[in-house]
Amino acid sequence: MRILTIFLALPARLAGVGAALLVSIGLAYSASASSPTEQVILGTWITETRSYVTIVACPAGYCGYITKVVVAEQILKRYGDEVAAMGDNVVDGLNKDPALRNRPLQGLQILTLEPIKSSSDRINGKIYNPEDGETYDGFLEIVNADTIRLSGCVLFNLICRGEDWKRVPISIQ
Repeated sequence: MRILTIFLALPARLAGVGAALLVSIGLAYSASASSPTEQVILGTWITETRSYVTIVACPAGYCGYITKVVVAEQILKRYGDEVAAMGDNVVDGLNKDPALRNRPLQGLQILTLEPIKSSSDRINGKIYNPEDGETYDGFLEIVNADTIRLSGCVLFNLICRGEDWKRVPISIQ
């Protein structure tokens, strides 16, 4: 049995404010010895919009949760007043399902990856993009120990768009 640490962020101000206060909760998770791939993907990652996503082992394989919300520039330009009115409680307002539009982005699961089947540097899964409210088939690729590339795909995975996420240094988590 090994101990995983999950980081949960308390509500943080919008972009421009320092790192969110993270509360560490230790959870016992029964699993076999971790693979090199798992050792790389677990942890907290900073996205291109400067949000944090924490990837942890979960029953589905690996799950990624938003642990620091930073609203993307294009969303601020288009919906600035509405976003400002939300204050610390930024919600999933662009979700295609109206019933889900009031759920908070903070703590939202946006990534579900399949269990690692080999020493592959590519893991398939589903990616929810709160910037457009869509869920995509996609994959995670390991670039190096401190960089992963997350790609979402359309048209039977013929067209994919990816972005690189950098590991958040432990000193600022």
